[in-house]
Amino acid sequence: MPITDEDLLIDTATRQRKSHKRGANLLATLTLAAVFAAVGWFLLFWLRPLIKSVPFLPLGTVTTSLLVIGVIAFAIAGLLIAGALFFANPLARWGDAIPGTCPQCGKRALRQEKVEYTGLGGRSPRGRHQEWPARA
Repeated sequence: MPITDEDLLIDTATRQRKSHKRGANLLATLTLAAVFAAVGWFLLFWLRPLIKSVPFLPLGTVTTSLLVIGVIAFAIAGLLIAGALFFANPLARWGDAIPGTCPQCGKRALRQEKVEYTGLGGRSPRGRHQEWPARA
């Protein structure tokens, strides 16, 4: 039996919903924030004091730039954490609520989200680019 466009979209929406519930995006964002925080800590609390301890070294521009880069790294880490908690939170519901009952189980918890099928490089199996609202 050939796979229809609707089946591909439903599968894509289901994968996105499961990924959202697993918290994969949250974990990836928090990992990136940890990397930025580690870089900021390294620059501010290890490298900058080490360079300042070397005698007879002109330090003005070097230590100032390390300070600025370290603070920027900490700020990026903070923004990533805030964004992760707002946008990648696995406890948040997937999609927007729509009225009606589920045709399979009868529950009143229908939700929809715009899903773009990208399995064939953004093209549908019929060769044209399509976006449909997917229900999962």
